[in-house]
Formats: sequence, C-alpha cells, structure tokens
Amino acid sequence: MRAMRQINEKILRFIQTVPMTEFADGAFQQLALKLFQHQYENNAVYRGVCLQQNLTPKVITAWRDIPAVTTSAFKEVPLACFPVNEALAVFHTSGTTQKRSGKHYFRTLDFYHAGMRRSFAEFGLAPYKKMRLLFLGPTAEYFPNSSLGYMFSGWRDEFGDEQSASFFSPAGVDAAALQNALEIAIRENIPVFILGTALALLECMEVFQRQKRKFKLLCGSRILDTGGYKGRRVEITRAEFRDRLHETFGVPREYLLNEYGMTELSSQFYESRLSHRARTKQSAMPSALCPQHFMPPWVRVVAVDPEHLKILPESEIGLLRIFDLANVDSVMAIQTEDLGRAWQDRIELTGRATGAELRGCSLLTEAIVRGA
Repeated sequence: MRAMRQINEKILRFIQTVPMTEFADGAFQQLALKLFQHQYENNAVYRGVCLQQNLTPKVITAWRDIPAVTTSAFKEVPLACFPVNEALAVFHTSGTTQKRSGKHYFRTLDFYHAGMRRSFAEFGLAPYKKMRLLFLGPTAEYFPNSSLGYMFSGWRDEFGDEQSASFFSPAGVDAAALQNALEIAIRENIPVFILGTALALLECMEVFQRQKRKFKLLCGSRILDTGGYKGRRVEITRAEFRDRLHETFGVPREYLLNEYGMTELSSQFYESRLSHRARTKQSAMPSALCPQHFMPPWVRVVAVDPEHLKILPESEIGLLRIFDLANVDSVMAIQTEDLGRAWQDRIELTGRATGAELRGCSLLTEAIVRGA
C-alpha cells in the first residue's frame, strides 16, 4: 500500500506541475515503468496479458515496450487494479459497435480531474481564466456514467461563469434556449464558449438554418466539438462541418477546436491553436489534410503496424497506441482502433481502421479474454 501511495502521489504531482512544453523522456519514463510494475502486480487480467507475451517488469526498460490492451477488451473483462465493487466511478463506452458497453473503473478521479483541468486551460481557454460555457452535450447530472459528462461538468464548475448552462438532456438538444443564451451574450457584449458533441451541434445548426438564423458572436468566442458523426443519414466532411460552424455562429476558423478522447483513457488531445506550443508547432508544420491534435506531457503515443502491432517509425501511419499516466487505476497502455501518425507531442488522425485492418487488435483481444 505504501508503494502504491508513493507512485500515486508522484504521478499526480507530475500531472499538476510538469510544464506543458516538457516532453523529455526522463521523468515520464521513470513514472511509466513504476506504474507498469504497479499495474502488473495489482491488475490480474493485465498481468495475464503480460505473461502471455513474456513481458514483465524485469524485462521492460522503456515506456514504448510496455504491453498494451485493446479498447475492445474493456467490453469483455474488468481491467482494474482494485476490486471493481469499490469503484468511485464507472464510465461506460457508447456501445455503438456492440450491444454491451465497455467499462472503465476508477478508484479515484483525482488524476482524471487534474489532467482535464490543465489541458483545457492550456488548449481551450487561453488567454481567459473563465468564460461563459454553453454545453450541447452530456453533463454528469443526467449522464453519471459518461466520461464526457464528467468532463463537461468539471469544466463548467471550475471555468464557467454564473451564466454557464447546458442545453442538452435525455430529451435531446434545446436549440431555442441556446439561441436565447447567445442573444443575451451578444447584447451583454460577452464572448461565449460553445462545447458539444458534433451531432448535437449539427442538430442545432439545422434548426437555425431552417429558421434562417445566424449569429455574430463576440471576439474571443470559440466552439469545441468532440465525437464524430455516427448515426447521421447524410454524410458530412470535417471541412463542411467547420464551414457550417463558422457561417452559423460567426466564429473565426482558428477558434474552432476539437477534442479527441475516449472512455478508456483519462487524458484528452486537442486540435487547437490557442496555446503558445500549438501556435509555434502549427506555424512550423506543413499543411495537413487531417487534423493534428496536441497531447499533454503526461501522455505519449506511437503508431503500430495493424497486423503485427509492431511499433512503426515516427510519422508513419498506423494504429495509435496511447500511454496515459493518468490511467493509474486500470491500464496505462491502450491500443486504439484509430489510424494516424504520432510525434513527440502531437498526433494526426487519419481515420478509423476497418475490420480487415484490425486483425492484430482482434487477436490481442481474444488473447486477453482467454487469459482472463
């Protein structure tokens, strides 16, 4: 227990204090190896995965070599370092590809909260400390098992002014109430921050389009979307979506942000030009057809070959494998089904892998289930 408390304290302090531009591997690697040992010793299912591959703390000397579990494995087996009946929170995946959802168990939300707070302040709010936050997505009051709901509620409580509000419930979006809130902010000469799922934003924009209603939000206003467009009958590209946001709300394109995350992680990535790091990197990067998302310094990412899950050289396209120090209570190394490129401090998302491209992930998930 003492060793567990020590590693928890060190990781939490690292998340809270590491400079957002610090990506040297020294401190990260030291913490990652200690966390790997802790998870190997306390997560029985994960230990079985490691033993199948003969990858134990005795032979792992670099963070890149820490064994990963697939996101789909969270639908099959409990991946926790403690008895799941003691969980403080359980976040469920959307379950759009299977009837059952995956579950991510948390003994504490301290790491999750610390990470989401620093990343949002860096990539979403700058240069403001607080804003009027208007939500078109789940909040914890209505959706207690949604990681996005927890995140939205956390942002509202810590960074929102007293007029911040949600316009999304189990009944759907309330476009009329959002319109009223936007008109009040315009009259009061106050910039606003609209945050929501892509689907909810599209639904609102379609309502405003039918009403021939457009807005000119104040300078400094911004919009953040998260999630994709699953479930829509009519396809829309990312570029078309951003054009609609710009035309409907009058927000410059450089203030249209995107958050990339998943239930199986505790940290988020941001497509944003608001932080100093993002502005510097964006100006130095060649223009890309796919969005590039910045990660916090307690996260690392590599791309792997889809069939054999071997790590690829930097900037080659493969399945993204994410190492998240904030995933203290489950598994740090998560093998996703998203295709992209990875660099030291950012990723480029190029799409979602098809069934044929997921052979390596499917085999790994089968091995995890058999081992459990």
